[in-house]
Amino acid sequence: MILRVHAFLMYATGQKEFNIPAPPTVKDLLKDLSEKYGEKFDKWIWSGNDMPKKLLMGTIIMVNGKHIVHLQGLDTPLNDSDTVNIFPPVGGG
Repeated sequence: MILRVHAFLMYATGQKEFNIPAPPTVKDLLKDLSEKYGEKFDKWIWSGNDMPKKLLMGTIIMVNGKHIVHLQGLDTPLNDSDTVNIFPPVGGG
């Protein structure tokens, strides 16, 4: 699976693109990334410490060019042939 992270997530992970085995779901992917990169990653993805965790408003996760809100949300299944893009919320003006 190809994983691409954007904006501040590149600084949290140290790279923009990964070729990794696909975890079962988007939720599992985010869990794996949280475990690997810790707070550096979490602060750009998760809203507070509530359980279950909720994505920060404005986070965009796309699987093969489709936003996960139009698929199965965090339960969207992943395959090794997929491309996932994660965009953290950004602001400015």
